[in-house]
Amino acid sequence: MKLTETIVAAVLGLAAVVNGHMEMISPLPFRSKYNPALTAPDIDYSMTSPLDSKTGADFPCKGYHNLLGTPQGASMATWAPGGSYSFTITGNANHDGGSCQASLSYDKGKTFKVIHSYIGACPPAKGDSSYQFTVPTDAPAGEAMFAWTWFNLRGNREMYMNCAAVTIGAGKKRDASTPFSSRPDIFVANVANGVCTYEGKDVQLPNPGPDVDYKSLGTVQPGPPPGKDECGQAVDAPAALPGSPGAPPAAPPAGQPIASPAPAPVVAPVVAPPAETYPSASKIPGGVFVTSPVGQPAGQPTAKPTTPVNLTSKPPAVTSSQPKPSPPPAVATSAAASAPAAPQPTKPASGGSSPSNGAVTAGAACSGEGQWSCASDGKSFQRCASGMWSASMPVAPGTSCQPGTSDNLTLVNKRGGSDFVRRRRFIPERFQRERALA
Repeated sequence: MKLTETIVAAVLGLAAVVNGHMEMISPLPFRSKYNPALTAPDIDYSMTSPLDSKTGADFPCKGYHNLLGTPQGASMATWAPGGSYSFTITGNANHDGGSCQASLSYDKGKTFKVIHSYIGACPPAKGDSSYQFTVPTDAPAGEAMFAWTWFNLRGNREMYMNCAAVTIGAGKKRDASTPFSSRPDIFVANVANGVCTYEGKDVQLPNPGPDVDYKSLGTVQPGPPPGKDECGQAVDAPAALPGSPGAPPAAPPAGQPIASPAPAPVVAPVVAPPAETYPSASKIPGGVFVTSPVGQPAGQPTAKPTTPVNLTSKPPAVTSSQPKPSPPPAVATSAAASAPAAPQPTKPASGGSSPSNGAVTAGAACSGEGQWSCASDGKSFQRCASGMWSASMPVAPGTSCQPGTSDNLTLVNKRGGSDFVRRRRFIPERFQRERALA
């Protein structure tokens, strides 16, 4: 009897794994059970499962990208350059959301160019949810692959990816503010490539591109494995940098090793290797394997992610004059002071002085929940979340934000040196709800 109960429990557990998580249903991905043209041998009934975190062997597209151009990989949609469309995902376990990207590949999965990023609330809940995007005006015509990638907020450290064959029509070509060839590659992590996301915060995509939906109230930078070769299960984000809620230390830039930490503030330090030692570039194609995003200081991971740094209960503002341990370690207090310089914002935000780079001190108190603050040079921005200013985040290449603090974040895309400008407003979710009720 006990053996029977054990077998039943195992089967039910397997069914929960297969039926859980999320999957794309429009456009229909390769080997989708929702495609009426496919028969059982060609259907993947575990479409909701993540990519192989041990080897990354099924990146990209769960290994189905080789179906492009075959009867099983027929085009599922036709889109026009400059047109607005949507994709839909469904499932029973959204893992409290996370961050997603939509991308296109024209070389059968060797590279994927980001056409839209969604940071936070992706997906917002179980069931069906659709996401809007615009096909770049200069997207090449022809056969392509559309990819949806997802990094979950809660649960094991995983990467989900579904791909579908699409056709990009000829359309009327227009010059794009960001050329398609200059768009960033998709972010890749948690697939044995030396880059991990951390649980409990939405991953801050290192290079989201010019088209972004921000709905997160707290992000965390990706980084190297926390004291082991793999990202593992439910990896917590390392303790925040002083004045940077939820942001873990990032890996050092290529060729810049981390100094030995002082024993007092750091518990069980682990020195991260230079970025070029990660096997990602040669092992897994088509993605961005950046462990320290532009404009962010390099920090240090620890073997115990939950308690890597001894911090005070109220993190002090980090400035270049803050005392440093001797010998000076490359830890949070010194790394934060080395952030790239940026001018002072035109409208000072409440709570704490601004550092020398001109941005609002990360972690300083703020009263306008959901407000945005753009540095006066327009190269970085922050958000007021949970009563504190987030870490400074760089804008996409070729864009700038409108300096100051307001309820909307306006991005300006410039083409070359001309005065061509396109503005995009980011309206916090709470203001969207108020507007809907008005």
